[in-house]
Amino acid sequence: MTEIIVAIGWRHILDEAVAETSRLPPEWCFEIASAKTVDGVLKLSATYVSGDVPLDDHLPADRKLPHPFRAMMRIRESARQKSIQTCECCGRAGAMIGAGPDVTVRCAAHEDVVDAMGWQPPEGAMFESDEEAMAHFLSDFGDGLDAMQEMARNGDDDERTETDTQCLRR
Repeated sequence: MTEIIVAIGWRHILDEAVAETSRLPPEWCFEIASAKTVDGVLKLSATYVSGDVPLDDHLPADRKLPHPFRAMMRIRESARQKSIQTCECCGRAGAMIGAGPDVTVRCAAHEDVVDAMGWQPPEGAMFESDEEAMAHFLSDFGDGLDAMQEMARNGDDDERTETDTQCLRR
């Protein structure tokens, strides 16, 4: 497979598309050939062999034969829809910013990044995403958090002072 370069935040979208192509019939020789940003969103292109299978779009949906063109369009549209709401820099939820040829998809943390392909996570950052950081935190302190929450639920009533009670009544 040809090496395809996309910004860090969209790599998982490309990986999902490649995984989907691996489930297609091998005789189609289906391969994602390129990925580029068009109008701020990800556009995939693919090569495939359709052989003698006609594109029978004139038939009802239940009578159509599987065709690599339709598979390509489905994979392309899926990647496009995901990229519309995914920050190109980090992969978090994002939104389209700007208009015309300068439109980009960014989260609040990266709305000022101009070149997503050249953007790199800050030096010394331990985690690539908030989810990864939270998983690490919970693996270190998860049991402690449960214990603190339990103590807060059980011990609140016993240790309230008269001042606390008056504040709660207001």
